[in-house]
Amino acid sequence: MVDTRQSDETLTGLEVACDTEVSGCVFRMRTEVDDRDRLLEITRDHVSERHGTEYSLEEIDEQHVTEVEV
Repeated sequence: MVDTRQSDETLTGLEVACDTEVSGCVFRMRTEVDDRDRLLEITRDHVSERHGTEYSLEEIDEQHVTEVEV
């Protein structure tokens, strides 16, 4: 596989992470900016199933999603 991007080109992605000492959970996911809805849904399902806490997609987006360089 050949990487054809220029070395000075910066791409932006999204990241969400769940790092809890209590449960020992380390959940980190990165995706392309265009895939925001999928990232939010997977995170909501993870938190609900693993931690029994319900968050709306809007809460997750506003409080837990960060933009990162990829």
